Amino acid sequence: MTINKRLGVESLLVTLLFTLGFMAWNVVQGMLMTLNHVPEIMNNDSSVTLLQSKVAFGSIARWDTTSILIAAVGFLLLAAAYYGLRSGIQRWTQRS
Repeated sequence: MTINKRLGVESLLVTLLFTLGFMAWNVVQGMLMTLNHVPEIMNNDSSVTLLQSKVAFGSIARWDTTSILIAAVGFLLLAAAYYGLRSGIQRWTQRS
């Protein structure tokens, strides 16, 4: 089985564009949510001390070795799936 270099590069580029498009959509969505946010100060808790005593829970996203490895493997799997699909379509159209 030979590997088509042109199709391999195309697979990597399409996967990269798909990933960048997904990231850009998340940024645009966050910007729109920020623009449309209107805080309601009047309807919040009446006691300032109650607001100051609340603890905000959440997580901070950090890129450790595991998450980088999972992202890289996901990127390569998506590129391999695209390559397999395109090469299968190419073989199928050549037979017809």
